[in-house]
Amino acid sequence: MWFERYLVKLVSVQLIQSLLPHLPRFAEEEGDFYSVPRSGLIQVLSVQVDQAIAENTINLLETLLDTLAVLDRTYLQKGEWCFVSFPAQLLVTSMLTAMADADSRLFAANFWNTQGISIDRKNQQRDVLRNLEQARVQHHASQQAQPIRYCYVAWSIIKLDGKILFYQREDTQKRFEKSAGDYGLIGGRANQNDLPIANKTVVLKALQSANSELIKSALPETLKRELREETGLLFDSHYTFNPWRSLKPYRQVQGTAPNHALTEYYLDIFYIELTLEGYLFLQQEISADERLVWFTLDDIEHGETTDGKIPYIKALSDEFEGDHAALVSALSALPDSFVAGYLSDKEKYGITLPINPGKQVLAGVLGKEKPLDLALNSYQWTFVLALAAHLRGFEFASLESNVVLHPHGWIEVNEQSPIRSELIELAHYLGSSELAMENRRDRLFRLSIRPETVFFSDDFFSFSVASNDPDCKENGVAVFVGRKDLVTALGVVKNKTERFEISRSFAQRLKTLANGDFSIHDKEASSTEDNYKKSLHKEPRFKALGLRNLIRQDGAGIRFVLPYLFK
Repeated sequence: MWFERYLVKLVSVQLIQSLLPHLPRFAEEEGDFYSVPRSGLIQVLSVQVDQAIAENTINLLETLLDTLAVLDRTYLQKGEWCFVSFPAQLLVTSMLTAMADADSRLFAANFWNTQGISIDRKNQQRDVLRNLEQARVQHHASQQAQPIRYCYVAWSIIKLDGKILFYQREDTQKRFEKSAGDYGLIGGRANQNDLPIANKTVVLKALQSANSELIKSALPETLKRELREETGLLFDSHYTFNPWRSLKPYRQVQGTAPNHALTEYYLDIFYIELTLEGYLFLQQEISADERLVWFTLDDIEHGETTDGKIPYIKALSDEFEGDHAALVSALSALPDSFVAGYLSDKEKYGITLPINPGKQVLAGVLGKEKPLDLALNSYQWTFVLALAAHLRGFEFASLESNVVLHPHGWIEVNEQSPIRSELIELAHYLGSSELAMENRRDRLFRLSIRPETVFFSDDFFSFSVASNDPDCKENGVAVFVGRKDLVTALGVVKNKTERFEISRSFAQRLKTLANGDFSIHDKEASSTEDNYKKSLHKEPRFKALGLRNLIRQDGAGIRFVLPYLFK
């Protein structure tokens, strides 16, 4: 068998060798040339092989040379070969000479290998393919070049706090056009491992064919695999999903180097809903993997982040006819992939926690709070304070070993943690109380209360005024509201002081209120309270400290709740 193949190859080489002297010629200078009839070329080959083989050989070569655009089509229509220029003649002679020489290669023998090759070699392969494919698309007479690569893709939408999660693409910063982007939605293309079919012939043919229902039906498995590979998320325990959109097929010269060609893409996009475990796991993955990046909806609409990161959204944008605003509107309509879901989520409600365990917890509608009947010892109370501090986002200066802080007030302890049993017992006791606490699998714990309704008692805070602060405006005064540090069972909560600037006149009014006793009917005191609620009380940094308010009505009186001190 090998000998027969050798003979066939030898004959092919001899045919091309015999053809070379009979090719048309084009002068290197002055533009002189001559053509040769294709019938004459067939006659040259017929000396060695049958007429039919000679005709087929010339037909194949003519198709190749016409594809290379080296033959003058006017002469072709007359049945003649004529080069369009001397460089065209050189290209043909180079190719045919290489084909007629068993030792010639246009590339190194291992050039197209892909296993274990360098980035530079991948880029070289891509550059060759890209130039060929771009030329094929650009110069197609009817602008309908056919794809030679098919890509079935499963993408996911993971949305949190109005932002969408993207993943840095494999060949980032090697784009030929800005719209290609460096970050894609989490997900990727289907491969043969996504189908439970042993017959690789069937699978590979389907993967490399247009509009394959077999591959489309496997895209949910592609999604699971890609989410596992890019984020570590596991289906069911970490998330579930629902189809969101199947995009219209589109074509583009694209692909991860070196798999670069005119590709027809089939994309299904799925909306991801995270479980608590999945949400917490993903937060840790994002903090540890810089390839995972959040894009705001504004970033998506503008096509770029403020620090220059570019999302690949062309396929999605094309689905909305290039209208980024319409795309953003559709993404806005999707709910977040995870909702905190606090057990206590009441409006106009507050819980005030004393630092001293001997004092009462106050809870209820704001202004009508009542004491809670809680029988907790001092040690248990330090757990409550720690959980509340973390729920409010306070920073810990130190943390007990085997404790991990998660968003939305969750803490995680492992089975070896000495405080695990205390937390389990505390969660059991507080579970149905106003001070609601959650326990997930005896590993995850939190106070399950809307954070902005949790406050700390006044003795945890301080207020001071610096009337000569050089950074203040001419009529301004710097005031400092501080929160003390706090030793808890989980670690030390770091102290925090915020600086605010108010007018001298308002500072004086606060001082007057702090130094006297005023009725709620006192117009000046009520006016001071109104000004406070419209200014300092609305400051996000003030709210984040955890103090309910600086001015409060108690029964028939109105008072400034902290000592008014000077720095």
